[in-house]
Amino acid sequence: MLGKKWGKNCHLLLALQRRQMPENNHVMAKEDGMVTLTQDELRQIIESAQMASLQEIKTLEQFSGPVPHPDHMQQYKNIDPSLPDRFTAMAEKTLAHNQWVSKTETIVNSIMAFLGWATPTGLSAYILVSAVGFIQEGKSIEALIALVGALATLAGAFYLKAKK
Repeated sequence: MLGKKWGKNCHLLLALQRRQMPENNHVMAKEDGMVTLTQDELRQIIESAQMASLQEIKTLEQFSGPVPHPDHMQQYKNIDPSLPDRFTAMAEKTLAHNQWVSKTETIVNSIMAFLGWATPTGLSAYILVSAVGFIQEGKSIEALIALVGALATLAGAFYLKAKK
């Protein structure tokens, strides 16, 4: 930024920033001869260097997305006129696929939630019907075991659902 002439004398600029100026307010540096600068001249150099670095920061661009930056898209178009259309089609296909995946996932989750409720409930209902059949046949031990199994199935299902 300051050129080759100032490359060895950067420590003088740092000294100015730290307010460590010589008492005569002049800084002398040797390189191919004698250079004498006042404190104001050094401040101007530092301020111009700082402004140049600020301008570089302000011009920094960042872009992200499914398609390239418009400037890059124009450069791709200069290489192959069909590339921008292909990039756009690819982005549209990706978006459609992502929407399909999200929709399918929602449907599958709904089905699994229903099955998570229906399976233990249906199993318990079947066991209860079996228990009633055992009671009608006079098999009270089997009926008691079936009732305990039905209640345990329902209790386990509701416990696991409440735990989530």
